[in-house]
Amino acid sequence: MRGKASDELTEGATFRSHRRTITEADIVLFTSLTWINDPIFTDQVFAATTQFGNRVAPGPLVLGYALGLTEELVYGTTLAALGINKVEFKGPVRPGATIHVETAIGPIRDSATRPGTSIIVFRHTVYSDQQEDPVCSFERNMLVGSAAYLAQIADQGSVRA
Repeated sequence: MRGKASDELTEGATFRSHRRTITEADIVLFTSLTWINDPIFTDQVFAATTQFGNRVAPGPLVLGYALGLTEELVYGTTLAALGINKVEFKGPVRPGATIHVETAIGPIRDSATRPGTSIIVFRHTVYSDQQEDPVCSFERNMLVGSAAYLAQIADQGSVRA
């Protein structure tokens, strides 16, 4: 399924992602691969003595899953990721929590150097089923092609930006 082209998005439009449950295996694999070895993530006895009272998932893991959950919105239409900004971790995500992402489309402006493309700000807010308030928020700036631009590069047999 193709994501939204730049001319199919309007500032203020909102989208809700599908859900993903954060498992023990996710946390173990992530901390093993990234060398994030804080005992709050890996030691239940230690974690019980912290402000959270239990183990939690690392913030970068939550951010990574949030990016993946929103990928279908931009799959096949994004030409470049330009930056991730204003990342805020607002609450804990515990093993067994199910997260989803609500995305609001921010400013859209035509690219000054690539006709047929736009720079779009995606404002993502991550929610957990274990609390009402958001657990994470961030903005992502993307270079996104218009439907005509994407059709043109598809006809040329190239997906180069």
